[in-house]
Amino acid sequence: MNKQNTPSWGMLVVLALALAPTGRSGTAHAQTPCTPKDSTVSCCVKTHPLSPERCGATKLEAEEILFAAKLAMELAKPDLPEWKRRCMETYVTCTEEDWLGSCYDCFRSCEGQKGEWPRDKCRRQKGGQ
Repeated sequence: MNKQNTPSWGMLVVLALALAPTGRSGTAHAQTPCTPKDSTVSCCVKTHPLSPERCGATKLEAEEILFAAKLAMELAKPDLPEWKRRCMETYVTCTEEDWLGSCYDCFRSCEGQKGEWPRDKCRRQKGGQ
């Protein structure tokens, strides 16, 4: 396998998280479930996380789709700290509204700052500009 077809460390981490046991049945699920909000591509990536090219997605797009799915599962946990919930909810808004900046990088910064979103790096676009 050449380097171009080798999953990145980030992709491997996201896949490990996406495929980790949820605690309900104690067994790992082969895929993250699709929801009505999923596009055809995102549902396909969730179904085939190791081969996103089958879905017309790049590896980076697949990482983002699977990371968002992981966040959705985390948000459902009742014992999630409030600061982490704020970071996750802001990340979801950032990606859904196509904010300026890297939503993923800003999410990681928010985690490191225990809930402080870096608004100077990731913010809403003004007036569609």
